[in-house]
Amino acid sequence: MYRISIRKCIYSILFCLGLVASAFAQEFRFTTTVSNNTVTQDEPFQIQFMLENGSNVTSFTPPSFKDFEVLQGPSQMQGQSIFNGKRSEYIALSYLLQPKHVGSFTIAGAQARVNGNVVKSNPVLIEVRKGNAQQQQQQQPPASAGAYPSHRGQGGEDLPEGFLKKGEDINEKLKKNIFLKVEVDKTNLYEGQQLTATYKLYTRLPTNSSVTKVPAFKGFSAKDIELPNPPQATEERVNGIPYKVFTIRKTLLFPLQSGTLELDPVEVDNQVRLVKMVSSKRNNGGRGGKDPFEDFFNDPAFKDPFFDDFFNRPEVEYQDVPYKIQSNPISITVKPVPVDGRPVSYNGAVGKFNMTAVVDKNKLTTDDALTLKVTINGQGNVNLLNSPKIDVPAGFDKYDPKVTDDIEKNSNPLSGKRTFEYVLMPQEAGDHTIPAVEFSYFDPEANSFKTLRSEPFNIHVAQGKHIKQDKQDFGVARNELVKNDTGVLDWTRHHSWFVLSPWFYILLLLPLLAAAGIILNKRRKDYNTTNAAALKLRYANKVALKRLELAARYLKEGKDKAFYEETSRAVWGYLSTKLKIPMADLSKQLVQEKLNVRHINGSNTHDLFSLIDNCEVALYAPGQDNRKMQGTYEQAVTIISNLEQALKN
Repeated sequence: MYRISIRKCIYSILFCLGLVASAFAQEFRFTTTVSNNTVTQDEPFQIQFMLENGSNVTSFTPPSFKDFEVLQGPSQMQGQSIFNGKRSEYIALSYLLQPKHVGSFTIAGAQARVNGNVVKSNPVLIEVRKGNAQQQQQQQPPASAGAYPSHRGQGGEDLPEGFLKKGEDINEKLKKNIFLKVEVDKTNLYEGQQLTATYKLYTRLPTNSSVTKVPAFKGFSAKDIELPNPPQATEERVNGIPYKVFTIRKTLLFPLQSGTLELDPVEVDNQVRLVKMVSSKRNNGGRGGKDPFEDFFNDPAFKDPFFDDFFNRPEVEYQDVPYKIQSNPISITVKPVPVDGRPVSYNGAVGKFNMTAVVDKNKLTTDDALTLKVTINGQGNVNLLNSPKIDVPAGFDKYDPKVTDDIEKNSNPLSGKRTFEYVLMPQEAGDHTIPAVEFSYFDPEANSFKTLRSEPFNIHVAQGKHIKQDKQDFGVARNELVKNDTGVLDWTRHHSWFVLSPWFYILLLLPLLAAAGIILNKRRKDYNTTNAAALKLRYANKVALKRLELAARYLKEGKDKAFYEETSRAVWGYLSTKLKIPMADLSKQLVQEKLNVRHINGSNTHDLFSLIDNCEVALYAPGQDNRKMQGTYEQAVTIISNLEQALKN
């Protein structure tokens, strides 16, 4: 807490503003506002000139008020706001005026010299109607325009809201003049439907503010809207009182589960500057010595009518008060997507979408591959869309799709497209038909399901250079084995010693052993090729645990997003391999059906889907603490081990 005279305060403000470093320079604005554009002849009103983020302010010249009587002023208010490290500074000068005549009058803008340049504020139009003396006696000075309404001081002067009156309770003053609000566009919606949450700070006091706690959005997928930097203030009236409003956060939320969910509060720390009026003490309050700034401020160069009204004002005392505030939690009711009328091809999409499906070629050989590209665009949970199920004819191999997103920046509702590219490899020559691609979504506004279908694709496959060999007939006619030749018998008769020796039989068996080795080796290779799925099944647990080792490394390094991505990838990869479900077709519903067939349910499936949901939530709400990540890792190891044991039985 410290004390300074009004006169010195005003000079110091302009002097210091002239020395502000360019690093603090933000968007400059010089505006004129009035408390009311239509008044009666006997009605006083307030006009305010506000300089925001002005650097090197060396002079200020108010406009002419020739058609108005100046009842009070100029009154000055200055301060700054800091949001997330970004500083916004302002200085506001106001007058209390009363019209002299009836009619329409234009008050020109004020002039100021900022950074060596002369700038002007906007003019304002005042409509003056006829009044009477009785109304004049009943009139009270209005609240000040802009962000900081005024009170009447002891001497009749207009005091900004930031002034603390004698006997006024500080906590009550802060409570009614600075608070947080959460605005949501809906509180009752379907799972997967968009909800927009806007967090706002309302203030009538000069404050330095910073967000200290952001909501986790548990149970939601969240996407933030990028806000202006530095934050831009708007004005809103609450119960007729004007407030400066700063949007702290604006987020698009998509519920991941049904039930009653809660939006956590946001917390903001504030340093609020309040001003107390105290008795003026001339000559440094009786202290000995000369104020080193006195001669500087009394220099004729600083003589200006703008400062004259402040010379004899009392001194003020500044008090910076810490004040923590938080918003109220909001309850959201989430309904499950209807089951009745749900198409077979429905896979969780909610919103309004279009679909295109194309192939890059209709003719190819067995040595080539074709790409089927499916693009889904529209409004809704675009970033959560699952790949549509693709049926391919026999004779084609299908690989997991490549997924790319193109989301429109700051779109609300969320808009964009997600593209799935499937690589298909023909194994047999001939004419084939790829069935039509189907995609279904739920439209919450129409409360109905919609199904989109492409045309089927006719594909002609020619034989490539690599021809599959048919089984060869190695049979030999009997007459080719029987030769009418006695040469062999004659040779045997003359070399009986060799025929009867062990070497003869060893040499005789060598070709048979070599042939047997070749056959066994070929069978082993064929077995490994045709039973790759079985090999994957055998080592699925080891592969998943290996992936979890990588997740453990991310856990140790504190990389929360990478950790949850890797954990989710390991679990889904394990399920794909163990349950023989292609990655492109994976969904919770299909996994549940496969596990039910294997008679695996209860706590195993509950824990599995709980783990998957936790990973999805964490991916869109980063900043998880290490203990929670450690618990997730241990849960993943336990679940995979339990499933491995259950699936082997």
